[in-house]
Amino acid sequence: MRAGRRHLLLAAPALLIPPTLAHAAPEEREFEMLGVRDPQLGMQLAVAEHFGLFREEGINITFRWQSSGGDVLTVMGSGFPIGVGSVFGQIALASQGMPVKILTGLADISDTQGIALGPKVKITDPRELEGKRFAFTQGNNGPVMFQKLAQRHGFDASKVQLINMAPSEGVIAAAKGDVDGLQSWQPFLYRLTTMGGTLFATAAATHFTGQKLVLPEAEKLLYNHSVVMANQSWIDGKPNTLAALLRALIKADARFKSDPAGAMQGLQRVLRIEPEPLRVMTESNRYGVAISPELVNSYSFTIDWALGIKRIPAPLRPEDGITPVILDAVDRSHVTWRAGA
Repeated sequence: MRAGRRHLLLAAPALLIPPTLAHAAPEEREFEMLGVRDPQLGMQLAVAEHFGLFREEGINITFRWQSSGGDVLTVMGSGFPIGVGSVFGQIALASQGMPVKILTGLADISDTQGIALGPKVKITDPRELEGKRFAFTQGNNGPVMFQKLAQRHGFDASKVQLINMAPSEGVIAAAKGDVDGLQSWQPFLYRLTTMGGTLFATAAATHFTGQKLVLPEAEKLLYNHSVVMANQSWIDGKPNTLAALLRALIKADARFKSDPAGAMQGLQRVLRIEPEPLRVMTESNRYGVAISPELVNSYSFTIDWALGIKRIPAPLRPEDGITPVILDAVDRSHVTWRAGA
């Protein structure tokens, strides 16, 4: 028997997945949750669903898949209790008096946003951005990238003309030369590069010298995280349910990092994204189920941006919008930022 057991242990896959332990029973075993078919927001959800990790934690989730984080914001604004989104989702809801808080970050998604040039446009000095025309999509913080580049490289950001377009429309316009480039997010930047365009910069790296230069955290051009949000009524009344959810997401995160090729099969099935764009999108994210200083950087950056364009009426504090209480109960090592620390 001992030899047989040893043989089984040696044959087991080398996946660094946290074990299932005995925990308090979830108050709600079956419930709905808002998800997004996008690896920026939905990677851990998709992996956990595909591999049955929610069931391992005693919960059965039916996902109401949305097309974007903006759609999640609308539905949660009507009172739906739990979903994924960006930090701006929680900020917007809280600014309207909704008792919604961030339970954890899922990924640093800053690097999925960037600037790409059209096929016939060659720029090696950011100052050459002056006078150029870029497609962008109104309502997101992407234009801050031009402002940051202007401050660091000494040009006038107001001389970069931004033309509001849907992302797909912007890709076509840049490929045809109707505009000089595109400020957008993945996979639209990737689509332009497959049509002959070149990547100029992302929020976390510059490419205009011909080589990728990774920017330090303090020098990034944008900050953004995907997060899990929940209504305060669930945080107070269903903490065991939320703890089971976070345990499953931690296990999904570990499975993706241990076996990305195997996890990709689940992502393709659940998210319904073609393999190559999916690869580009996942490689642009820095995944981690955590409450971290980087998450707080994204929160503070987004507050400043939202105030600057009058999307919210007053500033909010990270300690009021981010609660570590559930993640602390699951695994304190995943909480590396605490209010006042």
